[in-house]
Amino acid sequence: MNIIKKKVLSIFESRVLKQGCVLEVRAWNPATFFEIDLHLPGVDMDKWTSVQHMKVKVSEYTYRDYTPALWDAETETCTLCIDSAHSGPGSDWVKGLKRGDTISYVGIGSTFHKPVADSKLLCLGDSSSIGHFLALKQLALGIGEVYGAISFDTESHAREFSEYFDTYLQPIKENKRDVSLVSWLNEQDLSNETIYIAGHIPTAMQLRTHLKLRNDFNGSIKLQGFWH
Repeated sequence: MNIIKKKVLSIFESRVLKQGCVLEVRAWNPATFFEIDLHLPGVDMDKWTSVQHMKVKVSEYTYRDYTPALWDAETETCTLCIDSAHSGPGSDWVKGLKRGDTISYVGIGSTFHKPVADSKLLCLGDSSSIGHFLALKQLALGIGEVYGAISFDTESHAREFSEYFDTYLQPIKENKRDVSLVSWLNEQDLSNETIYIAGHIPTAMQLRTHLKLRNDFNGSIKLQGFWH
């Protein structure tokens, strides 16, 4: 990065960066998935009506988007669920976090995923979508029930998901010879569901194509890709 661009970014960061405090870090076994509890002073979580994304600074002039989930508006706290199985600045950052650290972020904004009333809310994604779907579940309280499937590369992570979170989201082990989420879908009777797809972009596109070929499905599809 050239000097001029660095200077512009430094000015931008000095004006817009906000800070939060790490309250707790929980690593799953193996330590390629983390839950990060944060205190975010001044954030009005009562205004959230759709799943949010938080642009977090993970290294010099480098940002990654994460989903605040399991929030408590009164205490201004939330949890980030971060899959670090793929190498990169975000994975390096989360592996180095500890209680008491300060995190910096540009802001928190809305995604297009929000609960739809009078519709079944079916979610499909990989482990990078956990926080996203937990946020949707929290928003859907009193509106509808979130259910679906999440695929995991690691069997122990699938077990931990079931133990830690009370949801109707079914953890399934990813089969490298097949797209397990497509196999799961083939066993489901569909009608007019609102289907939320999140996570690995090529898999998300494949799931959308598969759904559009289903003669029994006449609902809507909402896609949010995270990584390639």
